[in-house]
Amino acid sequence: MRTWSQLTLREKAILGWGKIRRFCLVHFRPRYVEANIARREGNCNRTGACCNLLFACPAFASSPLPTCRINARKPRVCKMFPIDERDLRDRDIISPDHPCGFSFPHSAGKTGGVLPND
Repeated sequence: MRTWSQLTLREKAILGWGKIRRFCLVHFRPRYVEANIARREGNCNRTGACCNLLFACPAFASSPLPTCRINARKPRVCKMFPIDERDLRDRDIISPDHPCGFSFPHSAGKTGGVLPND
């Protein structure tokens, strides 16, 4: 897993925007989130990469197995991750060698948009 000091300024900016984007989607675009969660496939591989986007989550424990110490009360943004393909790209910046267990099948007819699909 890459550390903060190993990231470029561009990667840090991408991860920062991703945090803001996910917060806005979860709280202001719930139908978009629900639709994408419905098409999401796979399971969590417990790599911990999503808990280290931009900063290390203080509730994340990496040993003995990667886990969330507040799993029963974790924030909505954490529960919904990954929302879409862009979240997987953000996650891959941190841990490119250990793939996420989730994926999103390509859907025909998807068009670009300002917030959810650009």
